[in-house]
Amino acid sequence: MQAGKNSERPDPQGRAKAKRILYWIFSLVVTAGVFTYLLRRVPPAEVGRVLINADPAGIGCFLLFSLAMTLFRTWRYHLVLQVAGYRVWLPALFLVVLVRNFFSDLVPMRIGTLVYIYIVTTRLGVPFGAATSSYALSVPFDFIALAPMIGLASAVALGGSGISGGALAGWAAAMGTVTGLVLLGLPYAFGSVRKLLQLMIRHTGGRPGSWLAAWEEAERDIRQARKAGIYLRMFWLSLLVRVAKYGSLYFFLYALAHPMGYGLADLNPARVFLGLCSAELAASTPVSGLAGFGAYEGTWALVFRLLGFPRHFSEVTSISHHLFTQVYGYGIGIVALLVLLLPVFARRKPRVVRYRPEAALFFYGKFIMVVILMVVGVRLLVGSAARPAGSLRRPPAGERGRP
Repeated sequence: MQAGKNSERPDPQGRAKAKRILYWIFSLVVTAGVFTYLLRRVPPAEVGRVLINADPAGIGCFLLFSLAMTLFRTWRYHLVLQVAGYRVWLPALFLVVLVRNFFSDLVPMRIGTLVYIYIVTTRLGVPFGAATSSYALSVPFDFIALAPMIGLASAVALGGSGISGGALAGWAAAMGTVTGLVLLGLPYAFGSVRKLLQLMIRHTGGRPGSWLAAWEEAERDIRQARKAGIYLRMFWLSLLVRVAKYGSLYFFLYALAHPMGYGLADLNPARVFLGLCSAELAASTPVSGLAGFGAYEGTWALVFRLLGFPRHFSEVTSISHHLFTQVYGYGIGIVALLVLLLPVFARRKPRVVRYRPEAALFFYGKFIMVVILMVVGVRLLVGSAARPAGSLRRPPAGERGRP
């Protein structure tokens, strides 16, 4: 009788496994459904032709901005780790960020970015608390930096389109406000979790373990970062992370579009940014397909069409753009991961330092210098292609966007 009762008990592990299986099935259905629809309209051979004919100057700008995005993200992590009292080898941290970007695209809802904590602790020797605090502080700044960009683009670029600029601007303001409140409440949230852990230990009669000590260290590091006054610097670095990221995606779209008869003047930066941002956010949701495929392409094709781009152009670029950028990100991410697995990184330890604020003139001087180098690089690569609108020979009506 007892055995019968035990056999009727719900199995939490079984339910969790069933949910995971259903999720993967749903992801496959989303990916297959979107690609079936798009590939009926855009033959794979045409996607291949678009990629082969991509403009080299646009690809060069894509690589330049992609490198800058990783550089600024590395700079931001390095700053927070220094406040926590640890100075890591910058080339190694740069490789960690490349791996973090790879897993971010691979796992839905950007949960893959948590791999940063694991690699920083296991390969660079940073304690769990400092690694967690550097990650926890960086995430809100990504959203805080994105909010004004969405608000500004919505306000200036959506006149006459099928999307409400006011609604998007309001959503951006709400996102910035919420993430700002999260940032301000982060020390208190960590403190509340610490108290909960302490209460559980006292209730169970156990001993304070290494996890509690690591969490207390993370809480101290977050409070120390707030006292150190690095929030403004983190905001500017986060803003450039976003500008570089979407700049790289913009210029690769230009690389695809230029052979079709589009110049920079035809690719309004604000409108293209909203299309790129919509596709990125769709790929970050739980309903996205495997590695973001499916939801990304479907959202891209829909939003670019609403923004006034031709249907065929929106569909062919949705596939070719995402395919190339994903292969590129996976490629450099896997190479970076293999390099980090070399024995030399297993022996490398961070330097324990006392944080001393870098002079504002020196910090912002480096900041401005990198921005100038990015602008000069774009001018050298595509300056000759920045012709006025209407100066290019346009394809006939109804055919624009076809290679």
